[in-house]
Amino acid sequence: MSRRPRIPDPTAETFDSAFLSELEGLVTDAGIRVSTVAAGDTGARGYIETVAAFLAPVAAGGPPLNDQSFLEMSEGALAERCTAVIESLRRSPRREAAQAAESFVVFFQALVPTLDKAPAREVKTTFFRLMPTLVQLAWEDTGEGHGLGPDTREVLGLVETILLEVSSVRLAPLESEVLFRNLDKLATLIAAGEWSLARDVVAAPLLAILRKNREKRSLFRLMEVEMALQSYVHERLGHDTPHLRVPDDLEALADFGPLRVFEEEGAGGKRQLFLQVQLPDIPILSDIVVHLSPQGGGSEQRLRLDGLGSVPFDLPPGLYQIGLLYEPEASRA
Repeated sequence: MSRRPRIPDPTAETFDSAFLSELEGLVTDAGIRVSTVAAGDTGARGYIETVAAFLAPVAAGGPPLNDQSFLEMSEGALAERCTAVIESLRRSPRREAAQAAESFVVFFQALVPTLDKAPAREVKTTFFRLMPTLVQLAWEDTGEGHGLGPDTREVLGLVETILLEVSSVRLAPLESEVLFRNLDKLATLIAAGEWSLARDVVAAPLLAILRKNREKRSLFRLMEVEMALQSYVHERLGHDTPHLRVPDDLEALADFGPLRVFEEEGAGGKRQLFLQVQLPDIPILSDIVVHLSPQGGGSEQRLRLDGLGSVPFDLPPGLYQIGLLYEPEASRA
């Protein structure tokens, strides 16, 4: 059996030096552009009440809400503040802009409960920085009329996608810190109303870096899963390589393990077999396709896993070689 490289320890200084270098380079490039953008005074016109309510002290008589106290808020208190912002946005006469801002707040509310501690810092802090801009976008005339310009709409969509990418990856502390600096540059450009710069200088390049790194991490994780599968199949079935004999081997794979075949009631009450693969630390399980190649010829099977790492399993009798492929769905590739 060939010896494959192990995954770097996620607690180490960095997973991938090239990834860290790209993030640091983007911080430098973005910093040059941010320094040329005047911050300006947005004033305290139609949106002042909403921002004031959002930044109100956590406890009576205390200091206004800051990024640190925002990170420490309970889920209930956080939901209450976000709900108050949504109610304010719905009173704005600028309906298209207000709906875009509301959608972003709702997206944040849905994302927060799914976050581990590490990505929560980046996501929550970025949202905190963007909140006044979202409220301003909904309440004030930004020169785009009652609608939204294409740059504004595109950047908001890119930010949502970036935060989803951040939430799905375990970053080493140093990588997390450099990523946060990029998100801070992005928030600064958005707050200054520089939507096209935010898109071209930070958002689009950062998303490309994150996606490339997600693929690299997933491929490494997949190598370890394949090694675990090979050991498990040898232990349970006696095969020297990852093979599965249908139907003879299925009963031996009924227990929970790296590879499992189980029966469950499907639609209409009909019992159905499912194949399940354990894929630790792969953020999007539906990116993985199980490749089953029959020995002696026949049709190859490509089974895409669902979000739980399972897939209906209905193969004709035979001996199949098992492989795992990383193939992101076309809508996200």
